[in-house]
Amino acid sequence: MIRGSSTDAFYEFISYARTPNNYRLTQFWDSGYKTIAQASNIIKLIEEGKSEDIDSKLGECYYLRGMMYFYLVRAFGKPYYQSPEINLGVPIVNGTPDDVVNGLNLPDRSTVKDTYDQILSDLKKAEDLISEDRRPAIFASKEAAQAMLSRVYLYMSGTYASPQREYAQLAVDYADIVILSGKYALLSRDQFMKYNTFTPENNIETIFAIKRI
Repeated sequence: MIRGSSTDAFYEFISYARTPNNYRLTQFWDSGYKTIAQASNIIKLIEEGKSEDIDSKLGECYYLRGMMYFYLVRAFGKPYYQSPEINLGVPIVNGTPDDVVNGLNLPDRSTVKDTYDQILSDLKKAEDLISEDRRPAIFASKEAAQAMLSRVYLYMSGTYASPQREYAQLAVDYADIVILSGKYALLSRDQFMKYNTFTPENNIETIFAIKRI
């Protein structure tokens, strides 16, 4: 639990008062790009179309990559509805640069729009490729990709005063797909009060979760 009196640097994330030397930001950036690099290297290494099982696992890689770009651009870029063609998002690095050790010739930050285009491309590819229903929710699923797409379009839809109705409708459409799949259900009030005590395997409300071991 993070409170106003917390001395943990993570508090800056929820107080919108981030400082450049916040070690939590460094951890978030490094871990995010490690995930992107690992997923990208697998995508480059394994040929698509050999089997449904392999394609499904490739889809999970696309999901993880799209998810991480989404979290990174939300932390380091401005909202999508604020001049996305101009404002800077995050570098798009789909792999491990050859000269990363020397820190040379690394890509510049992409625009917010280009970053979101990458996110949508990855998540739609995940939706298309994932065919296995690898329960529990600690594995990416087709519904996890659809739920994330709903969330991305929601963030693209703007504000109440100036909504982008096309994106807002897509957010609703993808949410409906997940809800109507019948694979998930809201917890009762009593259970919801204990939500964080349940493992993903025993939580019917969880669509995707990273399990801490």
